[in-house]
Amino acid sequence: MSETSGLNSSSARQALHKTLNKIEGAYSPNTMRAYRADFMEFIQFCEERGLPSIPANYESVTLFVDANVDKGCSINFIKRKISAIASIHKFSRLPNPVIDIDVQLALRRMARKNGRINKQAYGLNQKLFDDLMRATSDDIFGRRDRALLQLGYTSLCRRHELVQLLVEDIKPNEDGSVLLHQRGSKTDTERRGRWIYLPPEVWLHVKAWLDVANIKQGPILRGIKRGGQVMSEAYGPGAINRTYKRLARRAGFDEALVKELSSHSTRVGAAQELLRTGASLLQVMQRGGWGLPQSVLKYVKNADMVHEYPTWRKKYFEGSGQSSPIER
Repeated sequence: MSETSGLNSSSARQALHKTLNKIEGAYSPNTMRAYRADFMEFIQFCEERGLPSIPANYESVTLFVDANVDKGCSINFIKRKISAIASIHKFSRLPNPVIDIDVQLALRRMARKNGRINKQAYGLNQKLFDDLMRATSDDIFGRRDRALLQLGYTSLCRRHELVQLLVEDIKPNEDGSVLLHQRGSKTDTERRGRWIYLPPEVWLHVKAWLDVANIKQGPILRGIKRGGQVMSEAYGPGAINRTYKRLARRAGFDEALVKELSSHSTRVGAAQELLRTGASLLQVMQRGGWGLPQSVLKYVKNADMVHEYPTWRKKYFEGSGQSSPIER
């Protein structure tokens, strides 16, 4: 069979499975999931149109780009899919169809047609963060939520990194602070890990959660059943999004802002706050585990705008006699 004809859909799926097995362990679970999902979508697209997917030709990829543009997919989402196609071909020792001039032209058309400001999670500055802390409840759920907020804001961890933090990696200091070892991260491909400093005021919230939940080992952050029973499994990364939005609504934030919040808001906001309060770019990179200055600059470009957050706040509590939008 020639390289231009490609494999049938069944053989293409088998080839993908073989390639993913080959690179298993060399990349993070999130990257592996993205490769699998994106290339399976590409196989399905080609199968429906009688096009080759592995090896693919420039026509298959060009049509795939155009179809995703027509569906209204974001530029970054389409680029991720095209990167997966290129990577799977590279790992399979096949010619990379993405470098063809027709594909590159399709990507340029995409950028001109769908050009837009890259959407970024709304950063939680210190004022917003304090409001969310006050919006937490006084029960076991509130203890967990306060620990989550404090860990997220202080460590600048991504959501999947937060839920992987373990009790046994906590090292107490004499002054009431602790060092928390993060075993791996998105950019730490060799899993050397890094130490995260938690000041005493942050550790108090984390310890209060661990004590009330009677957690002695395993994941620090966990789900809680309706009856208050703490689960043994780690808190789901997707649940962090829901927690932040729930607290934001309770705090009285405008729904437009609630929609912009995500699990990344603590990481974005903490980086912006560090820069705004005088931290150097190198210090921000070290705190957040970034390897490239460009990555940090994308986070902090809106730092001044984010600080002026009151325009986002709801007005329903004004004139009600409340000093805060939160009933205590």
